[in-house]
Order: sequence, then structure tokens, then C-alpha cells
Amino acid sequence: MSRHFNGTVPRVSLAGLLLCVTCQPSHAGNWTLRPYIQFQEIYSDNIKLAQKGNETAAFVTEATPSIFVVRQSGRSNLNLNYRMQNLYNASGDNEATTFNQLQFNSYNTLIPNRFFLNANSSVSQQNISNTQVANDNISGSGNRANVNTFSLSPNWTPHFGNYANGSIGANFDTLTTDTIAASDRAGISDTVNLGEQLQLNSGTAFKRVSWNLSFNNRENYRASGNDVSFQNSNATVRTYLNKQFNVFAQGGYSENSFQSLTGSNNGFFYTAGVQWMPSQRYSLEAGYGNNAHVTLNISPMQRLTWVTTFRDNKIGLNSGQTWQTALNYRTQRTTWSLSHNNDTTTVQTLLLQQRVITIDINPDPLITQPVQFPFFFPTQTDQVILTKTWDFSVSFVTGKSNIAVSAFNQDRSFQVTGNHEKVTGINGRWNWQFAPKTSAYINPGWQQIDRGLSQKDNRYDFALGLNRSITNRLNGRLEFRHLNQSSAVTTNNYEENRATASLFLRF
Repeated sequence: MSRHFNGTVPRVSLAGLLLCVTCQPSHAGNWTLRPYIQFQEIYSDNIKLAQKGNETAAFVTEATPSIFVVRQSGRSNLNLNYRMQNLYNASGDNEATTFNQLQFNSYNTLIPNRFFLNANSSVSQQNISNTQVANDNISGSGNRANVNTFSLSPNWTPHFGNYANGSIGANFDTLTTDTIAASDRAGISDTVNLGEQLQLNSGTAFKRVSWNLSFNNRENYRASGNDVSFQNSNATVRTYLNKQFNVFAQGGYSENSFQSLTGSNNGFFYTAGVQWMPSQRYSLEAGYGNNAHVTLNISPMQRLTWVTTFRDNKIGLNSGQTWQTALNYRTQRTTWSLSHNNDTTTVQTLLLQQRVITIDINPDPLITQPVQFPFFFPTQTDQVILTKTWDFSVSFVTGKSNIAVSAFNQDRSFQVTGNHEKVTGINGRWNWQFAPKTSAYINPGWQQIDRGLSQKDNRYDFALGLNRSITNRLNGRLEFRHLNQSSAVTTNNYEENRATASLFLRF
């Protein structure tokens, strides 16, 4: 049962009050509190994920009380989802352990149309050993680290009459890892990130000419390891010859600092070119310079959009010949997407962006969905990583079924060691609600990590389950899961069969 309050809200916890400081106390809002608890009894025939012949079977008991908090008003939105995972005999150690998981987001308007303040925080557990499959804290040898993140982002949007519109923002982020012993530390440093973003765009007073100025700077200060900084300045001027043609000129300066075998391609860059727009559904743009590109944008129908860009950059991040594409297509029952991107990033940045707990203000009554193992994550390292990523997904919805398939391929290049790592995977999901209060699901998955020199890990995951809405507040689930990993590293070979019985109670 959801509990609704108007105006002030009774005290939940000190941590909750501290997280709510970004809310507007002078404007009453609608609060929704949804406490719930999940009980699970789990049987694993290989609780330590050991090699064949060394398996140990065990039962693990879980009790996870949680609270979901939403605040909505005209000037702020807050979402907080907290879980306290209490386990007995996790990893077969005959001990009681507790793990905290938090996902917090707050979006606030301090001055309408002028000043905004966003805050985010998370607490999660991450693998620091390739032998452990998932972040479920149930099986494996216990090689995991607590990861805590916090982010605060003020943003000011000044307007200069009809002449210009601006955006001035800053970011303050922290990432820390908590571990039991120094030997268990994750391969990444605790990091403080500082960033500034400035954007200024021409206003409506400019008819046949438009212009844009931007500056982006991000500094990563690490407790150990080398600091990293990304900085880029850019100016663009575009002149419209007629409704179909415009010409543009772009210039700027890129200044990046991080450890790399090849070094950073810093310096001034320039591009000049033309754009052709025969209609609102088609456009072609080409620019030439030491940073060159060609962009094709087509949308022959309302349900289809496709943008593809080829770049040949000599200056800045992601230099060299690269390309990216984004295709989205919708029908009445299906959704298709295909994308390819290039990025220069760090593990700390990816951890700041990840979703620890999916927040849903109106959760499905059959909320007891299976755990999705997040294989798609790079080796934890302080190195800057260049990535080339393919993503594909398709979903199909009928009156009683929901079918989805996703696939990915990512090539990771580590800038200090020069090592390459290719990760390929495919995941599927079929959920069939064959009765008013009952549904079944099948979740297969496969992933391969290729580190070169015949060092490949193949992981297979298959889950089969049954969900049942017992009452309006109580849901149940039965699940069988099979895991298999084959690796060039003998100690990383294992199989696990797991049976889980779950009860999910909403208060």
C-alpha cells in the first residue's frame, strides 16, 4: 500500500533527511513512500563458483527491507530507492552479512527558467574478480568492493534578450571504494571530479546567421594513480544562403592530459563546410579541415530516424577515422534500435553513470523480475579507455507476451598498457502472462571476453521462472538458473545451478 503525504513528511532517517536538502522547503509537494521487503531462500550447487570436482552446495537466506520515496512538486522531483540486503551463509561462509544499495536522484528548480540544482548518489557492490559472475552478493569467493558515488550539478541559464541564450554549469562528483583489506582493493582509485560547462547560442535577433560558443572542462583527481583531464573549446558560425543550403565554419582548441602510449592529440582544430536540407526529413552535411566529417540524417517517416556521421579528426579525443550511427524505428508492437559509438572514458565515469536500482514510480504488480547479471563492464583499471561500441535491441509486445533481444560488441583499448579487450554478448527475455495473476519468463544470455593470445572467457546464463501475484500486496517467484563459464584460465572454469524461492511484500 502506498502512503501519500501533502506538505511535510515525517522523519524516515537521518540519511534520508540529509539527501533531501536539495528539495524546496518553501513549496509543498506530494510525497509517496512505499516500504517493501523481499524474502528469498536460495540453493546453489556451487556456492563458491569452484572448478569441477571442488563444488560446495549451500542454502542462502535473504531478507531485504527496502523503501521507495518519491517527491513531486512544481519545482522539484526526488527519487530515492534504498535496500538493505541481509544474507545468511552467502558464499557458504555460515555468517550473517549486510549490504546496502542506494539509488538517489534529485532535480530542483531554484529560480524558474534560470537556476537549477541536480544531485545524485548511489551505493553498490562491484566485482573485482573475473571469477565472480554477478553483483548479487550470493555466490563467489567474496571478491567484491562497495562503490559509493555522489554528484552535485548546479546550472544557470541566462538570457540576453533576443541576442543570446546561455548555459553555465558545474559538476562536483566523488567516487570511493570500501574494502575489507588492502589486498581486496578494487583496481581503481578513489576519485574527485570537477567539471565546468559553458554554452552560448545566438538568439532570434540573428536571422540569416547563427553562432555557438562552448567550453567543457573535466578534471579527475585520484587518490592514487595519475590524474586525468579533458578540455575542449569550440566556436561555430553558420550562414543560411536559402532554405536548403547553409555554410559553416568551426574552430577550437583541445587540451587533454592522461597517460597514454601514443600521447594526446592536443592543439587547434578547424572545419569548414556546407549543409544541404532538401526537406525536414533529410539533410547532408560535409566539413573539411584538420577535423573533417560527413553527417547524413534521414527520417523518411515519423517512426524512423537514422543519423550517421563519419569523422577524420587529427585533433582531440577519438582522433583518427571513426564513425557513429543511431537508428530508431517503431511500429505499433515493436521497437528497434541500432547504434555505434566511439568514446574516451574512465571506469570512474562509467560507475558514476550506472543505474544501481531501477526506479519506477508505478511498478508493475508482478514486480519480482529476475536479476540481470551486468556482464557488460570493463576491467577495473585507472587507465583511460578508448571504446568502440555496437548496440542492437528489438522488443515485441502482444496482449500477453513481451519479447526482447539485445546484443552488443565493444572493443576496449587501454591507454597505458596498450592491451585490447573485446566483449561480445547477446541477451534475451520472454515474459508471458498466461493467467490474470501469473506469468512465466525465460532469460537466456551469453558473453565472450577476448583478451587476445587465445585468452577467452565464455559465459552462459539461462533463467526460467514463474511469477505469481498472491494478493494485492504479496508476490511470489520461483526460479531456476544455470550458469557456465569456460575460460583459458583454468581456475575461472565453473558451473552453477541455482534454485530460488522469493516472496515480495509491499506495505
